[in-house]
Amino acid sequence: MSKWESETRPRPYPHPETRVVLELYFQRPVEQLGLRPSAGEAPPGASAVPVVTPVPLIEQSAAAMPFLAGGDQDPPPWLAQTTTDVASSADWKIAEDEVELLRQAADDMDAQDQQFGGNRLWRPTRAHLLWVHHMIDRGIYDEQLGQQLHALAGKFTTSLGWFSYDAGHHAKARQYFSEALNAAMLTGDDVLSSRTLSNMARQAVDLNKGREAIRFARLAQTHAGMWSAPTRVTALLAIREAQGHARVGDAFSCESAIKRAWKEWELGTDDRDPDWTTFLNQAELVCLEGMCRLDLGQTARAQRLLAQSEKLQDVAHSRNRGMCLGRLATAAIGAGDIDHSVDAARKAIGLIRTAGLSSARAVQQLKIVHDGLAPRYRARGVGDLLAEIRAVVA
Repeated sequence: MSKWESETRPRPYPHPETRVVLELYFQRPVEQLGLRPSAGEAPPGASAVPVVTPVPLIEQSAAAMPFLAGGDQDPPPWLAQTTTDVASSADWKIAEDEVELLRQAADDMDAQDQQFGGNRLWRPTRAHLLWVHHMIDRGIYDEQLGQQLHALAGKFTTSLGWFSYDAGHHAKARQYFSEALNAAMLTGDDVLSSRTLSNMARQAVDLNKGREAIRFARLAQTHAGMWSAPTRVTALLAIREAQGHARVGDAFSCESAIKRAWKEWELGTDDRDPDWTTFLNQAELVCLEGMCRLDLGQTARAQRLLAQSEKLQDVAHSRNRGMCLGRLATAAIGAGDIDHSVDAARKAIGLIRTAGLSSARAVQQLKIVHDGLAPRYRARGVGDLLAEIRAVVA
């Protein structure tokens, strides 16, 4: 928060496009969110250093934030009891090892998401986030540890948005993404901004909001430039933009963005690569390109790419493999290759039944496969597969 409180340094007022994003999500001017222009732009008579009141991320009313308070969403008993005990203490000093344990927990949850999906992760992540905010509100800590706590809260918030998205809770996901982005703007955290906008772009594609996805991806690239992001980040943001172009049917722009993604990815890894880009291996980038080709209607090319990706996928990324298989089954239907569609769909079902895959997105993709194969129910193996899919998605 020092950037916002210092009288000697300019406060990071959001970029114009960022203000548009915030106003779109919160349905109000950014000034009402506690953001203010630089002193030179302040209205006559205003303080040179206005007091910035951060938008609370967790402590909201039940009416405004039904997902965060009230009803069956109250904190779990262990958290409620601990909160009561700590609240009675006037000298709760936050230790660095406590923050480190929570940071490791956040990393572990992200790793579990990559392997199994987010269906079972958003609840414990929400509990951890509540606890971090309680530490921020009630604990005693120095400025350096306070910055770490705020960064950790942002990490949990954007992860919670992603887990909610993967679990199919799109409205809640957008809410958490907007909170994470707002926190990033308030603290000048361009890394968190890049990650959150990347997540928002991916969700926008699934919501069939291609133009919104393009806008988020490009804004993420702007923030990536502010911290000289490594090439794994720029590759991810380029393929996110490509997915937006594919969804709106812009083949030329999509092709350009795909080439940029591969060019950046081929530059290799870097010690500065953030943990949220480690999933972007060759198998995943091939899969994401295949998804772009599928959205563009290039079904035969999409099938080849998705089949290649499925062979490259490792066991540590069951969720991504399941998504790839679902897309492969869909592409094969479009290419008239029913046998390969049935085979891919059965592999995806196997991941759900035996590998612990827990992703609403993967299940939704099977529903799409079901609807695509339904007119071919007389073909070999299709009738039995349709029954298997209905049993899984029921």
